[in-house]
Amino acid sequence: MSTENLRTGTVRPDETRDIRSRLVAENFFSMRPKPLERWVWQKGLPASAERVYWYHWDLGHRNGTWCSQVPIRIVGRDCCLDPATVTRAYQLLKSLDLIRREDPGRDPANPFQQATALTEVRVPRELLTTLGREPKRRSTASPKPVLAAKPLAQGRAEPSQVTPAIRVSREESKAIFARFSAGERTRFAEASRHRRAGMKFDADTRLSPADRAHVLDTLQSLAQARPVQTVPDRRAAPASSTPKGPRRLQALEVLRLQRSLRTLAAAAGAPAHQSQLREVMYAVEEGALTKFPVPLAINIALKKLREGTWSVPHRMPAGWGLQRAYPEQCSAAGQ
Repeated sequence: MSTENLRTGTVRPDETRDIRSRLVAENFFSMRPKPLERWVWQKGLPASAERVYWYHWDLGHRNGTWCSQVPIRIVGRDCCLDPATVTRAYQLLKSLDLIRREDPGRDPANPFQQATALTEVRVPRELLTTLGREPKRRSTASPKPVLAAKPLAQGRAEPSQVTPAIRVSREESKAIFARFSAGERTRFAEASRHRRAGMKFDADTRLSPADRAHVLDTLQSLAQARPVQTVPDRRAAPASSTPKGPRRLQALEVLRLQRSLRTLAAAAGAPAHQSQLREVMYAVEEGALTKFPVPLAINIALKKLREGTWSVPHRMPAGWGLQRAYPEQCSAAGQ
């Protein structure tokens, strides 16, 4: 990085491949809170104890539970320490209430071996009393500034080249849009329809810079707004791909209905009437039973006939079904 960039704090586009930036962006790095790090320094901990503490702090932070379960030999290997030094570091950190280690007992997979202890990093109680006086970071949830446009030579304003806009009332907004030319009105409608945050103004536009800022702010709000999604009614019946017409029973369904009616008539000791067949068919196809599926509608009609509560369907025409060809019993070929 050049000396001028160090002084101004800017980075040129060709310097974004700096290995330091790549290390921060691509590799893991530790997050050490300054109050806790300063407290550890003040206690004068040995370097080995600091390594072990920050090692478990990093693992606990990544896990999201502030706990880690790593064998001592792995901790020593990663921290470049021998296992005896790691054990002494654990003892010192426990005495300062910086960690808590829980012995899980024997390893279930190997009863003759001790299981790996669970290590939890902690913040000392002494630090908690002064933590409220420590400086805080800036909040990342800062409000987005309202954007206004800087007109270009061709009359085009892009959302990337903007300055803070001035809020206007509804009447002033209507007056601003009323000063649109025919071309600007068309381009505004096109931009809002395609959810674009910028539009082109006329070279001799009647809008002031503040007016153009309000127009671009409106377009940006429309572009960022979430589209309204209609929730389908699950109670509604699924639309059929075929055109809906009057329901008609299949030949096999009519034969089954005839057989059921003959069975009911035989059980009652009375002959089966063809009028009952027509009445049930009308109720299932065009009457009150059309709101039910065909098998359920036929079962409802048969139940009413069995219980003696069946009546002629309301508004059934007198000669309904006389012109329809009802299926007959099949006979063997050649008879």
